[in-house]
Amino acid sequence: MVELTKENFDARVTNAEGTVLVDFWSPGCGPCRAMEPVLEAVAARHPEVRFAKLNAAEHPDIAWAFKVVSVPTLVLFRDGMPIDDIVGAVPAQRIEDLLAKGGREGGGA
Repeated sequence: MVELTKENFDARVTNAEGTVLVDFWSPGCGPCRAMEPVLEAVAARHPEVRFAKLNAAEHPDIAWAFKVVSVPTLVLFRDGMPIDDIVGAVPAQRIEDLLAKGGREGGGA
């Protein structure tokens, strides 16, 4: 999982081709920490998707740009555009469903 910063966000996400799932998180967030092993397990099953995380507390300007108002929030990007999202801690199957939906028809983040 790639750690995103202001310096690499555009190159890794908004200017990137393909599918990227960004985990907007914060160090003091218990549900965010609970999501770490869930995301790692889903990432292991989806090598075609790039998984990345952005510390929303350190980079609130980027979080606000994508309408992230609570963490954890997962935003699915395809070819640099946000296409769908999930807010809150969720089971792996919900993330799998998001990836399947994003891979076929897209959504509306």
